[in-house]
Amino acid sequence: MPSKPDGNEEKLDQNDKIRKFLLELRILAAIGCVLVFLYSSRFWLSGQFLRILGVGMLVAGAALLSGLLMGFIFAIPRVGDKKGGATSFQPDSAPLTDPLFNGNLGEISDWLTKIIVGVGLVELHAIPGKLGLLSYYLAPGLQPAPNAGGASYAESLISGQAAGLAILIFYFPLGFLLGYVWTMIYLRRNLLGLVEYLEHRTVTLQREQQAAFQFMPAKVPVILQAEASVSAGHLNEAMTSIDEALKSDPQNGLALMTKARILKRQALQPGQSKRDRLLKQAIASLDQAIALLPDRGEPFYNKACYQALLDPEGLKGEVLENLKSAFHLNPALRQDAKADEDLESIRHDADFVELAGHD
Repeated sequence: MPSKPDGNEEKLDQNDKIRKFLLELRILAAIGCVLVFLYSSRFWLSGQFLRILGVGMLVAGAALLSGLLMGFIFAIPRVGDKKGGATSFQPDSAPLTDPLFNGNLGEISDWLTKIIVGVGLVELHAIPGKLGLLSYYLAPGLQPAPNAGGASYAESLISGQAAGLAILIFYFPLGFLLGYVWTMIYLRRNLLGLVEYLEHRTVTLQREQQAAFQFMPAKVPVILQAEASVSAGHLNEAMTSIDEALKSDPQNGLALMTKARILKRQALQPGQSKRDRLLKQAIASLDQAIALLPDRGEPFYNKACYQALLDPEGLKGEVLENLKSAFHLNPALRQDAKADEDLESIRHDADFVELAGHD
């Protein structure tokens, strides 16, 4: 018993049929060109062969292009409509939840399709007359001029009209089929490929982002939460968050810097009786941060600021030494030091002015 072809084999067979059908349509277009050439060759003796051939090919091209455009309008691909229903072209392999590919262009296509069909049905009786009038205008270009030499110059107007009408009737439906099949099959396939590429790219970027976050310290979100609490003035809440981070990761230099900042804020609160003790605790936290982050200037800078708040006269040498280390590691801190309120007590000191004003 022969085996049933799988989905891939059926898809390949369907693609082969589509390619064969399009090839047949192109062969028909080529046959039409041959027929136009043969019609024009009848007027070789009149010297009008090239003119008539050119007009015939232009008419054929215009009819083909018009048909292509009409087929495109009728077949703009849609995977599903906004109401969740299927459209006229909905392969079994495409779920109804796929995105719409055309947006407003699809709505315009719907409007134009309905208008063309509606007007065509209403004016159906007038179509033969309009085609006859169009063929009348085409006829002079498809026959020799009245004063051309040769026996064929007397080709009747009816003959030219028939040739023009035949070209229109042959090439317009042919163009419609080509435009419809290409739009319905190949354009839709390209759109699906574009969507798949964008989805793949999105997934790749998400994975890269997740991989980047893997290198971020686990307690960074807690530190950010504590910093936000500090900015909002919720110092006790901030200390609770940072203690939680340090409990699970005592070697987290960023968390130690944040804890020192919280202690300093607590020390500077109005009426704080434990000011000096809190500042010493903040400096001790920064000593640990410096040991863990020796290549960063911020811990040195913050320690200098807190020492200036604690004892600007007695700790002046250490303040300047820490500022020197901070400026060396991060030169941008030099500008911050010139306006930092924590350093107000030594701002006019000659050694500080020289250190902050020169590399």
